[in-house]
Amino acid sequence: MKIISTVILFLFASLLFLNSCQNKSKQPPRIVIIQDKPQEWADALKLGFTEGLIELGLDVGKDVIIISRSGSGDQMTFTNIAQTISKSDYQIIYTLGTQSSQELLNLTKEKNIIFGAVTDPIKAGLFKNNLQTPLGNITGSQDLWPYSAQFDLIKQLLPNIKKIGVIYSSSEINSQVSIDFIKIECKKRNIILEEKTVINESEVITAVNALINQKIDLLFIPADNTAQTSSSVILNACQNKIPVFTGISGIVENGAIATVGTNYFELGKVNAKQAFQIIKNNKLAKEIPVAIAEKGDIYINLKVAKQLGIPIPEEIIKTAFKIYN
Repeated sequence: MKIISTVILFLFASLLFLNSCQNKSKQPPRIVIIQDKPQEWADALKLGFTEGLIELGLDVGKDVIIISRSGSGDQMTFTNIAQTISKSDYQIIYTLGTQSSQELLNLTKEKNIIFGAVTDPIKAGLFKNNLQTPLGNITGSQDLWPYSAQFDLIKQLLPNIKKIGVIYSSSEINSQVSIDFIKIECKKRNIILEEKTVINESEVITAVNALINQKIDLLFIPADNTAQTSSSVILNACQNKIPVFTGISGIVENGAIATVGTNYFELGKVNAKQAFQIIKNNKLAKEIPVAIAEKGDIYINLKVAKQLGIPIPEEIIKTAFKIYN
């Protein structure tokens, strides 16, 4: 009887163990989205990513769990969140922007990382020499702005432009890449470029006023997180005085005059397709090619243009992806 009881107990324990394993295996995969600070383009990426998964047939909340984390602009908070994520059992880590992607890749080389909107993944240290040699289990999307098209639009709106001002953080790799392209486009068109570098957001207003005093014809907010986060400060300082141009549609909606900008909502859907391959096809992130934003959309703020006395040609209005009145 003692032997029979022992066998029964053993079988019962085994059934409990198997049941627990089955329940665990039934748990939907979890994706964590991490960003260092709130920004319009990052919000658009997240929305596009979620919508993209739904369009691919996944029930968010049932087939896949999505959790969002943000450092809210505080570096210590962001670092603590990143360290926790790197030790957790998320199937995919979706990093928004260069800083988030660098931080997570430094913490883990094994977990699946998908980055969204990194300007130059090679210079950011995510890849070696080319986009076919990842330095970890990583893939994602590159959002190199269509600078030539942006400057063509600037010249259409301001044909007599002579001087452009830019503000950026010298510590951001993505910013330097952006400035290098802006320099090339300015040189092509014989436009003088006035640069002001900042260390943090508190220095932005001083930099803006200095550029205004240098009689710039337009202020360009580049692919720089510090300047973009401070876009409201820049727009308020330039209001009714100097047009502001950028690559972010949300900043145009808030008061910049125009852009030819990456559609970050659609880019988020591209990242969703990469995530789908990991979830459904059991691929590793490093096995999936990096996607590059192929085109830009025109966004125009007609209200701001009217306030500044800048006429918008009818052909631009007809081809604009979105118009803000």
